[in-house]
Amino acid sequence: MPKLKEPESMEECKYFSRRALESGHKLVVWISKETPTVMNINYICAKCKHEDSVTDTYSLPYMLTCQKCGEKIKVEPLKGKKRGKKA
Repeated sequence: MPKLKEPESMEECKYFSRRALESGHKLVVWISKETPTVMNINYICAKCKHEDSVTDTYSLPYMLTCQKCGEKIKVEPLKGKKRGKKA
């Protein structure tokens, strides 16, 4: 899947997060105000450096699999957790 076009403005989003996980994976996650039940994720796999995108029904935690190497990437909610380093 080609990389999803990220929103141009926070005004378009119900939710937006850009983060680097402790595992080294990098994610951009957003939910559009137009489609509040759909979660969009652009990711870079820490294991193989593959860049890809996923669109699915919103639910956290969410587990996605790198389409190149099969590495599991867990996307967890940030609420109540320490924030990690910036991506």
